[in-house]
Amino acid sequence: MRPPHAPAVPERTGILVIRVWVEQDDAGRLRARLTQAADLGDPATPLDVATGVPGICDAVEAWLRRFLDSPER
Repeated sequence: MRPPHAPAVPERTGILVIRVWVEQDDAGRLRARLTQAADLGDPATPLDVATGVPGICDAVEAWLRRFLDSPER
């Protein structure tokens, strides 16, 4: 029997990890590497590299839009 608070349909999940650093040899630019996984048990896969706050935000927004537009697993 399913607990009353459990969802009737399994949730769609996604994981986005953002690793950021400041490049010392390039005028202190903020850089980020984004990796993704469908769930905690799945291997992480490289997704994107972005530079600067606007670029990093754009990369995160693009990932979120792809997640929303992707068919359910």
